[in-house]
Amino acid sequence: MKAAGRTDAMGVGRIAQGFMAAVLACLAVPAAGQDFVPPAGEGYLAPAEPGFLARRFEEWQQRDGMAADDDCLPEIRRCCGNCCCPGWDTYAIFDVLFLQRNNSIGNRPLVYAGATTDPANVVMTTQDLQPGIGTGTRVFFGRLLTDTWGWEIGYTGIYGMFGDALVTGPENLNIAPPLGQVVQPFNGAESVRGTYLSSLNMTEVNVFRYRCCRECRPTHLACTNCKANCHCINWIGGFIWAGLDEQSALTAICCDGTDTSTYATQATTNYYGAQIGMRGRREWCRWAVEGWWKTALCGTSATQLQRPILNGTFPPGDVERGDIRSNDAGVGFIGSLNATLIYRLTKVWGLRAGYNFYWLTNAAFAPTQWDFSIDNTAGTTINDNGTLFLHGANLGLEARW
Repeated sequence: MKAAGRTDAMGVGRIAQGFMAAVLACLAVPAAGQDFVPPAGEGYLAPAEPGFLARRFEEWQQRDGMAADDDCLPEIRRCCGNCCCPGWDTYAIFDVLFLQRNNSIGNRPLVYAGATTDPANVVMTTQDLQPGIGTGTRVFFGRLLTDTWGWEIGYTGIYGMFGDALVTGPENLNIAPPLGQVVQPFNGAESVRGTYLSSLNMTEVNVFRYRCCRECRPTHLACTNCKANCHCINWIGGFIWAGLDEQSALTAICCDGTDTSTYATQATTNYYGAQIGMRGRREWCRWAVEGWWKTALCGTSATQLQRPILNGTFPPGDVERGDIRSNDAGVGFIGSLNATLIYRLTKVWGLRAGYNFYWLTNAAFAPTQWDFSIDNTAGTTINDNGTLFLHGANLGLEARW
């Protein structure tokens, strides 16, 4: 009985030695372009034996009971079993974004009904112009260059951020004073409409250092039990540009629509800077989860433009205030977070669904450029201390090959 026990122990020991040798061979990833040379020892065919790689590959297939994957053969140096980690070297994603906008445009009074000195008569504020859901797209393309380095280029655009407010009254609506008291349609208007349109565009170019690992262990799921799963970590560094473009307008109409005047502003903020971040991805069966964080410290260039304000349009009135432009430069921050769940339709294509956060500081918002004073410096100061926060869902497709 003791001899049998020793024999069993020796068999288990040999199996354990063979398993450890296989794991060490997986971890010994050579530089790009080099051939995989496994260590000699028990459980391995002799490296010099013809057809060693193909034979070892077939043994892994038979052990796992999975179909052959000839695409993995050229990359067998990164394999531990019958699939590569990662099993692709090129990727592309396309997401449609649905983002809720929250930003600090304040709650400044814009329109009063009746006496403008009474806060109870406020009928429109800047908060009434807050845009709702904005839609957009995100497109990325990237490649793995070596066993540790890759690059990517991406574009994110958010459009359709539009806010609109309309108030009407029996010729008792007044734009905020003192400007509202000196421009005829702004004093005693029948209707006042406020509009706010905004768009955000971002482009980034990154390089990343990645590390991918295979994991084989017992689980509670039949499809993953003792099967190889792949997970990757990427450290990202690159350059980002972002442009925030905004327009806002207050249009007052009086005298049965015969007299109209508009106070319109535009604001643009450009960001240029370096960004860093991290991305993680774990794959199993037909599913994968992916997430990233990125942060960038940027130089900013902000511009605001005030359109001419006319004292009535019928008959043509005097120019109360002409074109005014002002600029400023500073430092801003861009941050983003994403978490996405992927369902693989085929070996190449997958469906994506996730959630996102975007955060930009030191932004110039169009509604905060309104200046209702009437002195000589009115409208000449730019306000570029705004903070933009966006959050919402993404739905899309990805391809990896």
